[in-house]
Amino acid sequence: MRVKLYYFYAISTQIMPNKLQAVLPHPQLSPAAEMRIQVALAVLWIVLHTVLFWKYGVRTTDDSREYLTYAHAIADDFYFANNYYIKHLGYPLFLALLFKLGLCLKGVIIVQTLLSGVATMFFYRTTKLLAGNALAPALATFVLIIWYDLQLFHAFIMTESLYVSLLMFAFYLIVKADSVRQSLWAVPVLLYVALVRPNGFIALVAYMAYLITIAYLAAPTKQARRLLLLVVLVVPLASILVVDQYLLQSFTVVETYEKGEVIYLYKGLLVHSDKPIIMPPEHASPLTKLYLFVRDNTSYFFRMSALRFLLFWGNVKPFFSVFHNTMIALLLYPLYLFGAIALLKDRIPLPIRIFSVLLVLQQAFITTITSENETGRFLMSIVFIVFAFGATGISWQIEKWKTGTSR
Repeated sequence: MRVKLYYFYAISTQIMPNKLQAVLPHPQLSPAAEMRIQVALAVLWIVLHTVLFWKYGVRTTDDSREYLTYAHAIADDFYFANNYYIKHLGYPLFLALLFKLGLCLKGVIIVQTLLSGVATMFFYRTTKLLAGNALAPALATFVLIIWYDLQLFHAFIMTESLYVSLLMFAFYLIVKADSVRQSLWAVPVLLYVALVRPNGFIALVAYMAYLITIAYLAAPTKQARRLLLLVVLVVPLASILVVDQYLLQSFTVVETYEKGEVIYLYKGLLVHSDKPIIMPPEHASPLTKLYLFVRDNTSYFFRMSALRFLLFWGNVKPFFSVFHNTMIALLLYPLYLFGAIALLKDRIPLPIRIFSVLLVLQQAFITTITSENETGRFLMSIVFIVFAFGATGISWQIEKWKTGTSR
């Protein structure tokens, strides 16, 4: 018993393998140059969001009206309706707090935007910790700021702005942590992330994988490692149960398949079946419906899913301008390549790499089996991970060229 207790204590204080430090073994930027770049990035961010606020002010969608109705019910009567939007409870709570403080909708947009600015500063620090140099955070933050499709969401009364800002802050806390105990500071943030959007649970699953990886690396015996592998099997099963019985109950996932839509509500790109589509019984649970649909319409399902998968990662859209799609390809695709190279190196601790990869892959899987969005917002929710690792990989390649090492 004492051995087991000691093992769990050791895990809680476990120093991260290959501990990250913001040191510059091969400086690529002087402190003065880095400061100038930081000032330039801050000015760029301020100018961009000033223009966005002046041009758009407050933008709303159909969902926005529901969030606002829910928020006013909470602020005025402390009433929590048990409907679909309770799965987005974190955002109406955020709005209700701001309304209680006397802010109007323009005030909400300003607060959202300022939070995104704070998150951007933490993103800079995170990337510097990952790369160990000053070039990567400068590049990653620059791309983050100029990525218009992402920055535009801060002008909307929608969950995306708060969701992405909180995820970036949680990511910083995890990367900065020198031990499991320190990483626990990220848990309250991750829990709130799960309240902001239904698919926010993917961040908690990724954090569980992060903890399991640390425990596995620190396991003193093969028996302890086998026990952890059993946990690895149990966690996904529990996640599937939560998704099936709670998160998907208000969604019509399979029902949209019958329309052949690859991009939600977009009729310009449809998948057609060469035989009648067999729909599952209405009373079945969401994941049971999915299983039955795949079983009975296998080719049709995988053709739709393959297109969604490509559109998610590619991010280009048939209705975007040629310039828009070209810029996506020129900026995003090289970052994928260099990000993959960075992930394959041991310079970043394995638990952090596991967290990052699992977070992105879960979002890709959800989009693949549901539908892509016309704005590409599902990739936008985790694209900062791509920017951070992609810029890290580029900076390491430059470092390699400068020093002539194979590191």
